[in-house]
Amino acid sequence: MTSRASSDWARSKVHGIPKWALILIVLVIIIVIVVPISVMFGRRKYALKASVLFPLYIYPTPGAWDPLFAAIESNPKVSFTVVTNPASGPGLNPYPDSNFTSGIQRLNHYPNVINVGYVSTNYTARELTLALHDIHTYSQWAFNATTRGLGLDGIFLDEGVAEYDAKAVKYYEALAGAIRTERGFGRNPVIIHNPGRLPDPRYLPSCTMSVVFEGTFQTYVDETMQKNITTYQRRWGVNREKLGCIVHSLPTNTTEKEEKNIVAELKGVAANVFVTGLAEQYYERFWDGWNGFVKVMAGK
Repeated sequence: MTSRASSDWARSKVHGIPKWALILIVLVIIIVIVVPISVMFGRRKYALKASVLFPLYIYPTPGAWDPLFAAIESNPKVSFTVVTNPASGPGLNPYPDSNFTSGIQRLNHYPNVINVGYVSTNYTARELTLALHDIHTYSQWAFNATTRGLGLDGIFLDEGVAEYDAKAVKYYEALAGAIRTERGFGRNPVIIHNPGRLPDPRYLPSCTMSVVFEGTFQTYVDETMQKNITTYQRRWGVNREKLGCIVHSLPTNTTEKEEKNIVAELKGVAANVFVTGLAEQYYERFWDGWNGFVKVMAGK
């Protein structure tokens, strides 16, 4: 039963407006103002994190890797997954030369670096035994009795197959089995496939990361890769942490704001990202915008 006092209050007015209506208006204003602020701060707090996926195909002459070292040291909260590539693989010798040794030891010193060795698979056309030999060679770096600090965290399997093929699936399963068995990579080795395209999901159990795009920025746009990757994730239940994107040939007239938007879009679909404006030799040298890219990855 409603009391008479409360009934009179409900019918009362302020400047001709019912009190209940004023309260409703105030509540709406609070929702309109407070909710967007909470959403805004929520986005800052829970901003998507991503690792810089860096194909390091640069020979380490003195000073050659300094831009990478400087970026790693200046951004301790950013993870770097570095692909070490002495000679399109580990090379013919059991251990890397003195220049690579110094560079690898320094990379391995940083807690925010994951260091993996490059292995070519040539879309499974390469003999399995040769790929397995490269994997074993990299693994043995960890047990160099005279030079400490050369151990790697896993393997980057380049030139991966995207379309389903039963033999190809077995090929990559065999490589994954070998990587997980080799003691030199630790208990949870990193295994990266690089098909450069969206792969059949039956390849995913054999890797911890798959590079689902490698190509020019224009190709990324023309092929609507953001939409395609998002659809792929939803269809197969794949998390962004499992995916990587490598984009080169960013237009020279790209503004700082546009670059931030591009990187943010990439981070939205993949947790491992590399972007460069170089249109050739993009893995053999540093782009003038390298530091800017890393700052964007760090959210600066």
